[in-house]
Amino acid sequence: MASNGSASPPEPGGEAPPAHDWTTGLDLPDVGLVARIVRLNMLVTRLLDEITSTAGIAPSDYLVLGVLRRSPDHRSSPTRICELLGRSSGGMTLTIDRLESAGWLTRAADPDDRRRVIITLSQAGVEISTRVNDALHAWEEALGLPPRRRTETIRMADHLLALFGSAASDRGAADETAPADVLAGLR
Repeated sequence: MASNGSASPPEPGGEAPPAHDWTTGLDLPDVGLVARIVRLNMLVTRLLDEITSTAGIAPSDYLVLGVLRRSPDHRSSPTRICELLGRSSGGMTLTIDRLESAGWLTRAADPDDRRRVIITLSQAGVEISTRVNDALHAWEEALGLPPRRRTETIRMADHLLALFGSAASDRGAADETAPADVLAGLR
């Protein structure tokens, strides 16, 4: 049974969901929530790849720079960045090495606790992360969402992030210290 993508019935008193051409020809009696989120993730990942590659940076590197840009005094510990982005310490060390050699951040011992390392965003790091951030905002504005619809969409996305984060935490697959607004804060 092929689906036209609109197999989901309209909610009572609501409008039918729009047809999705990405489901055409697939045997999907109902395109569920997770399938839609996976598709959205693919589209956003492609967009982020395009925007960051134009700036000469990898998406994972931009996320680290973005966390630093939004941190007090553009500083943070590698451990905190790992917590926020759900990354391993080994992978973060490689990323920090790469970003440091590019001149986008510096690494130094914490003056209050020499066992800790503090990462600080350089001016060049501020500039490239701001440039990517501005491009993301421009793309978001080009969507043409009216303010009320944008607010509703953000609220629903926050709700879904909390819901999925909670479900993942219950399964032991996510860290509760990575709140939904971390990525929103990179905007």
